[in-house]
Amino acid sequence: MSEHPHKGHEQIEEPSTSRYVYHWNYTEQVTSDRMLQTKKQRTGILIYSIVMTAVFLLCIALLLAVIIWNGSGSAGDGGTSDLSAIGTVAQTVKPSTVLINAYADSIESYGTGFFITETGYIATNYHIVSGANKVKITTYSGKQLDAEVVGWYAPDDLAVLKVEGNSFPAVVVGDSSKIRVGDLAIAIGNPSGAEAAWTTTHGIISALNRKVAVSDTFFSGEMTMLQTDAPVNPGNSGGPLCNSDGEVIGIVTRKLTDYEAIGFAIPINEAMVTLTAIMEGRVSEFDSKVSHARPAIGISGENITKGEQFRLGGTVYTAKSDGVLVVSIVSGGAAENVLEVGDILYAFDGRTVPTITDLQTHLYNYKPGDQVEIKIWRRGESLDLTLTFGK
Repeated sequence: MSEHPHKGHEQIEEPSTSRYVYHWNYTEQVTSDRMLQTKKQRTGILIYSIVMTAVFLLCIALLLAVIIWNGSGSAGDGGTSDLSAIGTVAQTVKPSTVLINAYADSIESYGTGFFITETGYIATNYHIVSGANKVKITTYSGKQLDAEVVGWYAPDDLAVLKVEGNSFPAVVVGDSSKIRVGDLAIAIGNPSGAEAAWTTTHGIISALNRKVAVSDTFFSGEMTMLQTDAPVNPGNSGGPLCNSDGEVIGIVTRKLTDYEAIGFAIPINEAMVTLTAIMEGRVSEFDSKVSHARPAIGISGENITKGEQFRLGGTVYTAKSDGVLVVSIVSGGAAENVLEVGDILYAFDGRTVPTITDLQTHLYNYKPGDQVEIKIWRRGESLDLTLTFGK
């Protein structure tokens, strides 16, 4: 294998900022969530006490404000009705939600799930149980049960668990096609594991049909999500997002750490298609309504500009055009045995690709199995090659 270029690594699967606003890498999220959860577990009691004290004081202040507001003759205000609805929804939905603890060797992570049938099937996010060799759930009544991972569909970040028993309190599934921007959104979950289990937060639906680019080593694509400003944290993942009637309209999946009050949930209509396919063992043949796959080249690389120098195998080369410098190649990917480390990809199916973003944009026009003609510079010589995207 040739020596890697000396330049820093950058994933080729970065989204186009002109088309996709947000990017989400499963592997990075799992690592980030578990690190954050471990840190929270060490200091959780103190944080929980502070938070609960603040919440208690806030509730007192809110109660006083409501009393004062009602006393001023504004008892019919819609905000008071919303607060009443939140309490009703919380009491209705909490018994249907569970705390999930997943164990992968010495690593423990946690998240949320909810019963979708009375026979013990539980919906959650795949990234919570990914790689786990043991999963336990805790019900709202405090009962701890071993859970079996029935199956998953990683591109949609959805999984189904199963516990033994009957007469579990299943949620009422709503209709996410009827959601409007500004509707009340109520999230119930376990943002700090057992220390803050069954926390209820609320906000609004702040955007519909939000496109989120997702990727891991072998998959990349886009998911269509609901956006909410209801406060959520990693432990909320897999939990229900409800409307004012207590119906589940989405599955909380992701929070953007670099922005305030931006969380995402999978619309329940589309999620149920995937969850049903998992329960029925049809994930290899069903048509997902949540995610849209795009082919991955299977490389990591970085932008390089014409005239810029880089080192490869002890030799210094000068880039003859703008393009994408190949830094590494994923085993089993489309680029294996076609591209080499140090190649500069500068044309893709007849179109120039001066940056990673340009290359990524073009990829969304293809599907697994397609063949594409590419042009590269290899050690100063131009070559025409053919890439075949894996199925």
